[in-house]
Amino acid sequence: MFFTDWEGPWILTDFAYELCMAVFNNDRFFRNLSEYDDYLAYELKKPEYEAGYTVKLIVPFLAAAGIKNDFVRMLAEKSARFVPRAKEAMELIKKKHTPVVISTSYSIYLETTAALLGLKNYLHGSKIDFDEINLENTLNLLEKIDEIASLRNQELYEKLNELFSIPEMAKILKKLHTIGAAEKAKILEDYCNRFNIDFPVAIGDSISDYKMFEMAKKLGGVAIAFNGNEYAIKNADIAIISENALIEAIVIEKLLENKNLDALKDLRSRELYFVEDCDLSEIIEKSKRMRVKLRGVAGELG
Repeated sequence: MFFTDWEGPWILTDFAYELCMAVFNNDRFFRNLSEYDDYLAYELKKPEYEAGYTVKLIVPFLAAAGIKNDFVRMLAEKSARFVPRAKEAMELIKKKHTPVVISTSYSIYLETTAALLGLKNYLHGSKIDFDEINLENTLNLLEKIDEIASLRNQELYEKLNELFSIPEMAKILKKLHTIGAAEKAKILEDYCNRFNIDFPVAIGDSISDYKMFEMAKKLGGVAIAFNGNEYAIKNADIAIISENALIEAIVIEKLLENKNLDALKDLRSRELYFVEDCDLSEIIEKSKRMRVKLRGVAGELG
């Protein structure tokens, strides 16, 4: 088995962003919620808050707009864009190894798009049932979207702190089962204990993966950032910067067959870097450029 994030390493879409754009057509609204997520998780280090909970923060607004599961499923199929050669790479990997997908993505989205690459089992996403969310109209959330989009920095954080502290909002968020950085790490740890995995290989690309990376390394394995942002690369052993997914298959095969990071020494190239041996700022910048080249706006998000 190996452990992988979904959005970034295999699929180019940031579905939470696509969902917000489809419903609200407001790029800055989503960017501000994503920035707030980074602020709470990485700067403020708010207790019980995890990187990746943007998928939770947007749910009340989506519920206020009347979004249901069928719409989410339809948009998942319509918006899916995969990393070039992802299907070929996944087919090669599955001949010998089993992917365990651990994603902040909504389960509906993850299951719908993973099936397109032939994955049906070992899928872990944020279990949000939009059909069951009941929201009182007294919050007037749809009227707050433009205001949230207009704010910056501390003014934005204070406004969102106030909004998400409203008892009804806090109650809704508390009920939502979402996967963030800590949950990713716990799922990886549970699999390692259950299947006696002594060399876990974890692949990710963003802030929500850094605790999974830490856990993989703690348990004697390897962390790989695929076209990662600074949060992912700083916590990884290996940084892959590539226009296609085939190198993921090659790296996973070599690591799982040899159970040793040195097995990748002969692959050192313009696509693969050992983080401890490279100029970190240069690799982060190069990786960020590739993220944006492949993923567009989604590559700019945390």
